[in-house]
Amino acid sequence: MARDNAKFSIVKIDEWEKKIDQEMVSFLRAVEPSLPAEVVPYWHRGLTSFDVWDTARPLQMKEATELIESEMMKLFGVLKEMARVHKAALEIGRTHGVQAEPITFGLKILNWVGELERHLERLKRNKVDFFVGKISGAVGTYSNIDPRVEEIVCRELGISSAKISNQIVARDAHYTWLTQLASIGNSLEKFATNIRLLQQTEVSEVQEPFREGGGSSAMPHKRNPNVSERVCSLARIPRAFTIVAGENQALQWGERSLDESAAERIILSLTCFILHYNLRIFTGVMEGLKVDTDKMLENLALTKGVISSEDVMLALADKGMSRDKARSYIQRIAQQAWDRREDFADALRKEPEITALLSSDEIAAYLRPEKHLKNIDQIFARFGL
Repeated sequence: MARDNAKFSIVKIDEWEKKIDQEMVSFLRAVEPSLPAEVVPYWHRGLTSFDVWDTARPLQMKEATELIESEMMKLFGVLKEMARVHKAALEIGRTHGVQAEPITFGLKILNWVGELERHLERLKRNKVDFFVGKISGAVGTYSNIDPRVEEIVCRELGISSAKISNQIVARDAHYTWLTQLASIGNSLEKFATNIRLLQQTEVSEVQEPFREGGGSSAMPHKRNPNVSERVCSLARIPRAFTIVAGENQALQWGERSLDESAAERIILSLTCFILHYNLRIFTGVMEGLKVDTDKMLENLALTKGVISSEDVMLALADKGMSRDKARSYIQRIAQQAWDRREDFADALRKEPEITALLSSDEIAAYLRPEKHLKNIDQIFARFGL
């Protein structure tokens, strides 16, 4: 009832703020005249400013996290479907930027699905620790307020109450929350970097959506991965903010100082805005992504079979050659074949020591990229695909 009757003016709060430069007192003075007389004695009774701030902030953090989770689930669904569609789409796997062994494009995307799934699980698991309020007075002793008030208020607000606090909630919770959000941004940067690498002209396996009239102002032929680049650029900001959040954790000169206050107004909200935005635009990239499976097969054949060197090495070891000798032997043949742009199968068939152990048909079988898919179904089954 008292809450329904309370009225105040933002303008009046601003007027007080300009006079006294104290936000909470300005708010209290602007609201108090509209309160019923029976409420006034209890207005802000036994509280310090951060009993209010530090109990209101986790509500903002919680709501922002829920919005972020919603966008994560949209991206999760898009990626999971893309992984399913391209489950058997062969492409070359790369390590250090160099062709390694065959994988599928679906498996590449499924790795991203797994990463998002872990982020979602961490957010869910840690909510009790992230969203914590306190109403314990000026130094945390509840000297002028009953501890039960804290328990009741936090329960009604749907947040945890601090097991112990001083004038504020300790900032390790804020640091952990913000670093978790920054880590999600790091994953988006990882995904977007992969899109950028795969869109390089020499690779051309994927292309993010392109709007007619976009691209370079000087070179009309170009289709740049602008949105993926934007995701990478923006991900750096929350990551940098984790340094500030870490320094905020050591803010107290005794039971309180204001070292963290101004910085938190920037880093907490801006981290949420950036991450939410990055999730939305990267989901758009993946929804409209052009996938060129023919180009993937073309790149898979680029090295003329040397990507199957491990299979041949292990086959020789199975036939009785020591693994170390087989490695050295196959390494020489594979690297010479690649330097000469020679077909790896032909190079192997020229070696008497190999043909003595492996038939021509066996060599051909070991060089088939499809053999790398034998366990793909087991991996996808872990995700219900």
